[in-house]
Amino acid sequence: MIEKNPTKKIKGPCMILAGAGTGKTYTIVEKIKYLLENSIYSPERIVCLTFSNEATNSLRNRILPILKDEKEPIIRTFHSFCADVLRKHGSKIGIKENFRILLPEDAKIMLHKNLKVQPYQCHQYVSTIGTAKDLGISIEEFENYLEKKSNSQSNEEIEKKLENLEFKFKTLYLRPQNKNEKLALLRDIENLSSIIKIRKFVNVWKAYEKIKQLKNYQDYSDLNKESIELLSNHPEITEEYDYIIVDEFQDTNKLQFDFLKLIAPHKNITIVGDLNQSIYRFRGAYKENFNSFKKEFTALEEEVFTLDKSFRSPNKILKIAHQLIKNNYKNPDECFFVTNSENKEGEKINIFELNNAKEEVRKIIEIINKEIKQGTPENEICILFRTHQQAQLLKKSLKSENIEFTAVGAKSLLKTKEIKKILDYLRLANASKNESKGFENSWWNLLQDLNFSKEDLIKIGRFLKKRNKPEPITKTIIEIPSQLNLSDSGNLKTKIITKKIEKITNILDSPITEIIHKTIEIIGLGNSELEKIEKEKFLCLQKFMEMAKEFSETDSSEVSDFLHHIMIIENLGIEVKAPTTENKGIRIMTQHAAKGLEYKIVIISNFVQKRFPMERVNTNPLIPSELSPELKNKLKGVHESEKESVIREYEKQNQLLEERRLCYVAFTRTKERLYVLFAKEYSNKKFWPSQFLNEINYKQNKDIIYTLDKENLFNEPELKIKTAESDLDSLKELEVKFSPSSLLCFDECQKKYEYRYVYNMPEPKPISWEAINLGSFVHQIADIGVKQNFKTEKEFILLAKSLQAEEEWESVDINQAIPIIKVFFERNKNKYTPESKTEIHLHAKIEGLHFHGYADRIDFHEDGLEIIDYKTGNSYIQPKARNFQLGFYALAAKENYGKVKKLTLDMLKKEKPIEFILDNEGNALESGGRMSFNLQETKDEMIQVAKNILEAYNSGFKPCSIEANCEFCNEYVWGI
Repeated sequence: MIEKNPTKKIKGPCMILAGAGTGKTYTIVEKIKYLLENSIYSPERIVCLTFSNEATNSLRNRILPILKDEKEPIIRTFHSFCADVLRKHGSKIGIKENFRILLPEDAKIMLHKNLKVQPYQCHQYVSTIGTAKDLGISIEEFENYLEKKSNSQSNEEIEKKLENLEFKFKTLYLRPQNKNEKLALLRDIENLSSIIKIRKFVNVWKAYEKIKQLKNYQDYSDLNKESIELLSNHPEITEEYDYIIVDEFQDTNKLQFDFLKLIAPHKNITIVGDLNQSIYRFRGAYKENFNSFKKEFTALEEEVFTLDKSFRSPNKILKIAHQLIKNNYKNPDECFFVTNSENKEGEKINIFELNNAKEEVRKIIEIINKEIKQGTPENEICILFRTHQQAQLLKKSLKSENIEFTAVGAKSLLKTKEIKKILDYLRLANASKNESKGFENSWWNLLQDLNFSKEDLIKIGRFLKKRNKPEPITKTIIEIPSQLNLSDSGNLKTKIITKKIEKITNILDSPITEIIHKTIEIIGLGNSELEKIEKEKFLCLQKFMEMAKEFSETDSSEVSDFLHHIMIIENLGIEVKAPTTENKGIRIMTQHAAKGLEYKIVIISNFVQKRFPMERVNTNPLIPSELSPELKNKLKGVHESEKESVIREYEKQNQLLEERRLCYVAFTRTKERLYVLFAKEYSNKKFWPSQFLNEINYKQNKDIIYTLDKENLFNEPELKIKTAESDLDSLKELEVKFSPSSLLCFDECQKKYEYRYVYNMPEPKPISWEAINLGSFVHQIADIGVKQNFKTEKEFILLAKSLQAEEEWESVDINQAIPIIKVFFERNKNKYTPESKTEIHLHAKIEGLHFHGYADRIDFHEDGLEIIDYKTGNSYIQPKARNFQLGFYALAAKENYGKVKKLTLDMLKKEKPIEFILDNEGNALESGGRMSFNLQETKDEMIQVAKNILEAYNSGFKPCSIEANCEFCNEYVWGI
């Protein structure tokens, strides 16, 4: 007799395909209940595997009340269960019982700290290691691939060959050439670069595995991989388990599926999943696993069950969702239809088209206010975006309208006010003790925190900027009250800060946990106040203490080491999630974060092409297509020249399928009403409606109300902009000087200009510091070499090696610097002369305004000057930045040195320099290209920006428009 109820299917494979909201968790609980109540299997021999701790806790809470004794089923995440199995039996394959689990974020820190891997590569490498392991690709397979691709050439041989090819490419413009030669060079460079990148990655991977072994770590993928090895060699372990249940099967990767085959040799296994909700392909979720399950577990059609009654969404929403998702099927009939369990039709879906992003936000707020007025609880309203970034405009408006909201997954522990304050005091105290330089940013943060007056801030900022002493910032701070005529309040606050730093400095020999505990008391967040402050702040302090405690137990109890650890976390851009209490207000989150959740009201925003679906295809260049289980069969017989386009098309199609599934997830979060909004314009760029709208026939569908809202009713939130009247005494002494970079800064963000150039806010050390340092080093070599009129490449290289041995430049990778220096010499050896000038400080007085800046080099020729600026980066230079820089050079040099004929940006990492020839009318025309600008127009534009700056000194510096999504204003003006 064929069993029609999946909860009673107790032998052999059972495949449950669950539509969104159809009660899959209820079905799992009922199945376990049935197995236990009928004494079919003992509780401890039933294993239920999930993908999140939340799902685990939810299942466990439902199961515990039905248990008759203390024994309970094993309900774990995949990683947790594998860890348990390895701790119990891992010694059989040489794994120690007390191993520690290495989280992905800790793995990134380990690569940066131990192997000096650059921050952007740490993220890429850890992600690729995990993906490769989850797909079952071994280091040996990578090495075999590299052996074949490199024709057994050594690293040194390939790197030398690549260096020569890149040198040839970057100096090709100096001699006659043909198009085919250039294309051949590019192709060879791309192939060799790929081999070197993959080889570097493999070397880091091998070192990573050695460190893990040394420190007794297992990463997430190891837990699956080692469990597979364990069960393969010791199948008797599986006799401990009689029945396996897998939740969210669509999110399993290849390794996890291989594990399931071993843990359930008896084939007594139930899987529950929804192929339409598989949205984690970027994490390695393997789309073939449903078909593989049928094949490997010989599941018959009668062993496949469907849950097609939704307990969440009404029919109108389910019909729209079905109409959308069936586009993912070659045969739409395979996509089963889900209906409401009570046959509730529900309300029509509302789709609004607005003029621009601001009007879209206005409409969202109107919907929120209408729903709240109708009695919908605020926490039952959820607004979904494709990315966190897209939500910033809405957050500002909600804040302005005093509407409470909670942004899910967006708060970082190290950026919370109280933790920043603790870290700033600790950094300054540690710098004081060790007489270390730097940490001006920490001092600035404390000034801001104590609300120093603007006049005091200007005086302090100017004082710190002018100091020439190479002494630590903490010594300079002590001098401030005696050196500056601050207000009484400013003097008092400065003394308070220095006194606290002194107190903390005196306790720095204690263990780190004790130091932090006492620092909390010293700076005013002590035990006596803990009960008074908000619970969330207390939880943040508690988590920070736990973080320090864990570090002291596993690494070091020294405060210097802990602060270095925090600096690495910040440099890597790792977000340590801040704890949150159950917050009130509207929910704002991404579609990915909404999976598994449900709300009465769902509002989906930014529903336009390129935003949802996103169209940018991200392929992983470190996993060769020849090794990818998905791609290697697809590429059989494909010619080498066509492989890239085949891969891109394949990835593009797969991304679209995943974006559509993500949209299906978003639609089906809705319990009552669904609103979808999109605008014609975002950030002054035109956008088309999402193709998903056309797939649901949004203008003619009887279940949709489409509204074209042409109104422009958005009210800009009012911000009080303080005029400079109270600061005029400090500003009168100051003659404002303008540089191309200060003009561009003001043009980008007036508030950033104010903080940087009025208050002299120190700039934080950029994440790309190593690249900037390399650029400064190359500039220094070029400057000295030209001054000394070096005639050979060898002289430049010897100078570079000599300078790199000095302390200032010891962090520079000489192997990166030398190829750039070689290109510089080849391009410039016949251009500079003993008359050439370097590092020239140029000045120009234009319409009474004082402009200044530095040019790298001026060469003197019979027909006029050539001004050269060296660029050692790969980034694109915006036309305005280019025009302001070169335009200023031309104007200032003409005033001081005579007629300017040529302006050159020597792009040392690019194919050739960008050269502009100046004609008699002031037109700068690119040599061999199409770019151009006019000197007079550039001059006028610079003067206008300079006048705008002077006006802002009097009327106040304005924040960027609410729509601009300026990161600086978001942090310093809006506080989000």
